[in-house]
Amino acid sequence: MRLAVALVALALVMSAPACASSNASQTGGSGGPAPGAADRFLSRYVAGDGRVIRHDQGGDIVSEGQAYGMLVAELAGRPALAHTIWSWTSRHLGRPDGLFAWHATGAGQIEDPQSATDADILIAYALLRFRGAGATVMHRAGRRVARAVLAHEAVSLPGGTRLPVAGPWATAMPAPVANPSYLMPGVFRALARMTGDRRWARAAATSVLLVRGLTGGGRRLPPDWAVVTGGRLVAAPQPGGGAGIQYGLDAARVPLWFAAGCDTDARRLAAAWWPALRAAPAESPVQILAAAASATAAGDRDAAATLRAGAERLAANTPTYYGDAWAALGPALLGGRLVPCGRSGG
Repeated sequence: MRLAVALVALALVMSAPACASSNASQTGGSGGPAPGAADRFLSRYVAGDGRVIRHDQGGDIVSEGQAYGMLVAELAGRPALAHTIWSWTSRHLGRPDGLFAWHATGAGQIEDPQSATDADILIAYALLRFRGAGATVMHRAGRRVARAVLAHEAVSLPGGTRLPVAGPWATAMPAPVANPSYLMPGVFRALARMTGDRRWARAAATSVLLVRGLTGGGRRLPPDWAVVTGGRLVAAPQPGGGAGIQYGLDAARVPLWFAAGCDTDARRLAAAWWPALRAAPAESPVQILAAAASATAAGDRDAAATLRAGAERLAANTPTYYGDAWAALGPALLGGRLVPCGRSGG
C-alpha cells in the first residue's frame, strides 16, 4: 500500500508542467539546464546589495530570510555573496544588543524591531561556518551573535541549561514562549564546537529531551508553538491569538533539524514521526521534505528519495520564498552538507 504523502510527491514529479514563470531566464532558459535549488533561490530573492526579498509575501524582508540567504550562498560556493548579505543585514537590521530586527520593508525600513531567535541562531551559524575572504572577522561576529542569543533570547531551566525561546519578548510573559522549530540539535552542537561555549551542547541535548516529552516520544507530531512550564514544553496556540495548536509550516522544520541532528536520540525521534508524516497532507516543499527527513531517519530510503524529488519539482514549478529556501536547505541538511556531524561546519 503506497504511502499517501509519497503519492503526493510522486504525482508532482510525474505530472507537474515545466516552469513557465517570468523567471524563465533564471531557470535555465530554452534548451539550457535548470540551475539547482540554491541558485534558483539566490537569483529569485537576493538583491545585489544583499537584501533577501520575499516577493510573494508583499516584497518585505525578514531576518530569517537574511540567514537563509547567507547559508544558501555558502552552500552554492558563493562566499562573496554571503558576505554581501551579512554586510546589509548588520548595517540595516542590527540591534544594540547584538541581535537583529526581524521585519523590514523591501527598502530596509524597520517595521518591527523585535528579534527572532531562529534567524539569529542561523546568522551566527552562517558567520561561523563562513569560508572566504574576511573569515576571521566573520567568525568573530558569529561568536558575538551566539553569545547574544543565549544572553537575551534564552531562559534558564532547572539545572541551569539555557534554552533558546522565541525571542526577547518571549522570555518572561506568564510563561516563556518557545517555537520547537527553533530547537536545532545539530546546529547547537556545531555552535558549541565553533564557539567553545558548552552551553550550546547542553541546549542541544535538552532540546531533544524536551521535544521528546512534547510529542509523547514521537507518537504526536510537534506543534508550531509551545510554552515552557515546569521545565518542560507544553503545546500552545500561536501567540497573539493566531492559529490554534497545529503541526504547520513552522513545525515542519522540526523533523528536518532532528533527522540531521548528529545525535542518535534526535534521529530516533525523527524516525518515530514517520507513521504520522507518511499520511500527512503536504502542500509545501518544507512539508514534503519533513516527511523525507523522517523517512530517512526510519530507513525508508525509497520513500525518502521519492519525497525529495517531489519537493524539488514543486519548488521549481511553484516558486515561493519559503518553499524555495527549504528546497535548497533541506537536501543539504539531510545530505550532511549544511551541518556536518563531528566537524566544525562548512
